[in-house]
Amino acid sequence: MIRARARFAAAVTAVAIAAAGLVAVAAPAHAATTYTGSAPAGTWLRAGDQVTSPNGQFRLVMQGDGNLVEYGIGNVVLWASNTPNQYGAATVVQKEGPLSIIKDGKLVAQWGPKSSPTKALTVSGDGSLRLLDTAGKTTWKLDTFQNRVPAGTTILPGTVLRSGSGRQQTFTMQADGNLVQYVGTAAAWSSKTFRHPGATAAVQADGNLVVYPKGGGKALWASNTSRKGGGALLVQLDGNVVLYGKADTRSWSTKKVTGLQWPVAGTTITGRYGDDRGAGHVPRYHQGTDSPVKVGTPVYASGAGRVTTVVRNNASYGNYVIVTYGLTTVLTAHMSSIAVTKDQVVSLGTQLGKSGNTGQSTGPHVHVETRVNGTLKDPLTILAFR
Repeated sequence: MIRARARFAAAVTAVAIAAAGLVAVAAPAHAATTYTGSAPAGTWLRAGDQVTSPNGQFRLVMQGDGNLVEYGIGNVVLWASNTPNQYGAATVVQKEGPLSIIKDGKLVAQWGPKSSPTKALTVSGDGSLRLLDTAGKTTWKLDTFQNRVPAGTTILPGTVLRSGSGRQQTFTMQADGNLVQYVGTAAAWSSKTFRHPGATAAVQADGNLVVYPKGGGKALWASNTSRKGGGALLVQLDGNVVLYGKADTRSWSTKKVTGLQWPVAGTTITGRYGDDRGAGHVPRYHQGTDSPVKVGTPVYASGAGRVTTVVRNNASYGNYVIVTYGLTTVLTAHMSSIAVTKDQVVSLGTQLGKSGNTGQSTGPHVHVETRVNGTLKDPLTILAFR
């Protein structure tokens, strides 16, 4: 039985911005203020000021360079306003109107309705940002999320990790001490450590995931994976929560991994399915998912299937292979070499070839596309990481 479930609004729009070079921090010129949970209407967030989630794990920081940035666990950048080089700017939670960044009386950026009485700007336990009106209703929301937690960090009570945009797969450190995975509203797994309010979950540097009682002491639950080395905890789109070790291979998961697997070893993603690549790209919206790996990395079959297409030197995809697994096809592109032939029967351990940088590619990676009954699907909902 799952006790005292923490309730948070579901995410509907994911924002994950690679903000390298855009989040440099300048020293604040005044004593910084922290607003816990919410900042009331009329608040001016100046350099160094921040609004945090109730337990402080998610932080929306007004930086000295004029950039408004949300940080998650392990100081991971979840969102940035992309307004650098606006030194001296401030973020204003207006009493009526949008959330605004203002410098020298001039508008730099804004979010939310142009005319609505505002009560507060909030940062929730799942990292989402909201403007509330005076009746407490949401008038604007930015559903940022964190689905990956690096080794050496701790998940505090009330924190909710989410698999992605609009997804109901969550991993929650509840206030009652229970670490719980939810799929929709149903509990799919738990550490069974309720009745320990204030307990925390540590993603340890040795590769172990451990639930500790408040204040520390003897472990209440552990994954017993300390020999795997520190990697990361990932709340996946396929409905699984997986702990990866130092070698980026799976060491523990909330459920047994079945079905088709990712073509390469690794969990890092640089391009997601559906990403808008801008006008001029054909197709404009990304049809697959990109995994950055070095040239020559082994590319494997996702399961038991048959090679149905082998193409070399395609202008767009370079060298690519399509394997059919029942109703599902998996295309792997930009390969440096291909080791299979058309109609060859393959299994999970069969090497299809090696990754590369062929065709229309901006750097070494594998591009993965999945189709079910001929219809494009998000690969991360079909394939499980190895």
